[in-house]
Amino acid sequence: MPIKGISEVIRLPRLGKIRLGLKKDAEGMSFPEPTDYFVCPEEVKKVFGEKPRQLRIMFPTNDPSQWASQYLRCYSDNRRLICRGNGKIAVAKVNTGVNDTELREKQCNPLNCAAYQQEICRRVMNLQFLVPDCPGFGVYQLDTSSFHSMVNINSSLELIHNICGRFAMIPLTLQLIEKEVQPEGHSKTAWVLTLMPTYSLAETQRYAQMPPEKALVLPPPDSEAPDDLFPEETLKKSSPTKRSKEEEELIELWDRAKRKVWQLEMQDYQISHYFMKYFHLGAGLKDFESVLPPTKFGVEHISGFLKDIESHTRFS
Repeated sequence: MPIKGISEVIRLPRLGKIRLGLKKDAEGMSFPEPTDYFVCPEEVKKVFGEKPRQLRIMFPTNDPSQWASQYLRCYSDNRRLICRGNGKIAVAKVNTGVNDTELREKQCNPLNCAAYQQEICRRVMNLQFLVPDCPGFGVYQLDTSSFHSMVNINSSLELIHNICGRFAMIPLTLQLIEKEVQPEGHSKTAWVLTLMPTYSLAETQRYAQMPPEKALVLPPPDSEAPDDLFPEETLKKSSPTKRSKEEEELIELWDRAKRKVWQLEMQDYQISHYFMKYFHLGAGLKDFESVLPPTKFGVEHISGFLKDIESHTRFS
């Protein structure tokens, strides 16, 4: 039998944090300096580059309270959360003795809160999401206290739910965009978060019609030799010559093209029409079942095919 309080608790591991700024030191003090790009762990940089302004993400469940937590949060000098409120009611740690504390409810009013005025209490959104293109099974966390970022995210979530009827496993793009803001009445440009569907509305609705468990079905196997079955030394003995850079590029493009064809459920007539129209080349869906690119395809054919697919399926 399930154990109440344990068996129903499902917790995804956190793989790391993605930040919106860097720590700077000056005059013996450390302070955050905003960046115009996502500050990412190394494994995320390998996919999206050193200074990405876009990340392809998915949310793991349909409950935003699990991955888009939004509260007024107050922290102690040892960086521990000591109070969390919603603007009306807060739950705070209260000292009841020399080494004793307990949680108590109290009124939460930022206008009359000394901690809020001193900026040790701030509004914070803890956004947690999957990054499907990166290795690892878990979520990344991004924290923001920006009013405009929180409004953008919440507005996008409302739209996504209206279009798709759910949040779980829908391909989305988290972006940093420039926006003119007026903190304390002074205009300035800031980089704020926004959330958009990765693909066109039609493609996004197709994803929404899939059961969530099928949204990340494994792509076809790639053409790279399994290193545990084919040691490098063995392959070197049997390979008199190495592949040229162009051959390596073509194979990498071919793997990407096959994944796109599979992912978008392209039809034979679409592929045939594209290659005949743009390259006067006879091709079809069956060609994309091949592990290696057929000899009739060159880099220019497959790179053009990929570029056009991505430009037509990206939401703008």
